[in-house]
Amino acid sequence: MRRIGWLLAVLLLAGSASSPAFGVSQAELDEVERDKAVMAAQLEDASDEVRDAGQVLAETQAELPVAEHAVAVAQGRVAAAEAEAAQAQREADAAREALEAAEAEYEAAREAAEAAREARASLFAATARGSELLTVDAVLSSGDPQAAVDGLTYLEFMMEGKNRAVEEVTVARREAANAENAASLAETEAEAAETAAADALAAAESRYTEAQAAQAAVQDLIGRHAAALTVAEDARDDAQSEYDELEAESERLADQLRQAEDNDDDSGDSGGGSSGGGGGGGFVVPVDGWKSSDYGWRRHPIYGTTRLHGGTDFAAGTGATIHAADSGKVVYAGWSNGYGQLTCISHGGGVSTCYAHQSEIWVNDGEHVDRDEGIGAVGSTGDSTGPHLHFEVRVHGERVNPVGYLPSCLCR
Repeated sequence: MRRIGWLLAVLLLAGSASSPAFGVSQAELDEVERDKAVMAAQLEDASDEVRDAGQVLAETQAELPVAEHAVAVAQGRVAAAEAEAAQAQREADAAREALEAAEAEYEAAREAAEAAREARASLFAATARGSELLTVDAVLSSGDPQAAVDGLTYLEFMMEGKNRAVEEVTVARREAANAENAASLAETEAEAAETAAADALAAAESRYTEAQAAQAAVQDLIGRHAAALTVAEDARDDAQSEYDELEAESERLADQLRQAEDNDDDSGDSGGGSSGGGGGGGFVVPVDGWKSSDYGWRRHPIYGTTRLHGGTDFAAGTGATIHAADSGKVVYAGWSNGYGQLTCISHGGGVSTCYAHQSEIWVNDGEHVDRDEGIGAVGSTGDSTGPHLHFEVRVHGERVNPVGYLPSCLCR
């Protein structure tokens, strides 16, 4: 059975599955509904309890891979978020260390500027008292030319020292100001890095919560699957008994069709089939719908046992017109246990067609019908999980594959 049912897992994990990979297109949703119809058709002869369990099994089997993938994605997001948070914390720590270094550099520069200021304080004080002018007067009043020259040299030395002192203090203050600006910038960067680290940690915690929710969804699906399987297994014997009863009903119908065939042979009435009962695509498709289930032996979707599905199913809405596949004589029109409302038409040459699960029968036993004539309406009577036509072709009472008797396109 193909995997179906992406929708529920998407709804359960909508909070964490924001990736486009979790989107579900309308085409996929339509395919889900088709596959559910196939599952329903496979269990049409089962009890209501088994059918319900089968639907749960079908859904959970399909949803589990999606949910488990969502868990893997969520766990990957947790790992990525944790790595991002760790990197952000490392950057925050580095920024804080840079701030501390900048602050230390600023403090050292400030102390150097203060030391330079104090070291030159006496010189600045002497300048303020005018000592340089006194020194100049002393030099100029000296009667010794050599002493005057030496005095002027000393005076020049004093002026250069003063200028150097002013320059040193200015440089020290500028360096302190630069260090202060660097420290301020480092503080801003450290605060931003710490904020980013906190945000990354919060994101990691959120991802972890999403991963927990995804894992819980998986566990819920596993629990539902196990519970449904238990229900289905408990009903295994009943399901087999019901299948045996349906097969017995099919055999009784085969006997009735063979008897009707013998009666027609005795009376010389061939049923009036216009296309010859040999098939080869000579029949018309009996209803406007799509094929939901094939004829043939198939494995039971729950128990694994092999069973024959004796016809081809066409999904169609309740009340849709059922048409005679070919002209012939109605040999059965009424209720037939698992088939529900049933009509069978003999087309001559030992070939008959049967139309099951009808909501209405529009013809009577013994009545002649024309090819493509409306003979009833689609329904869901008997063992049916939804409106559809179960169409059988029988040769001498035995069920054969109807597809070989219908147009290859299966279209009307």
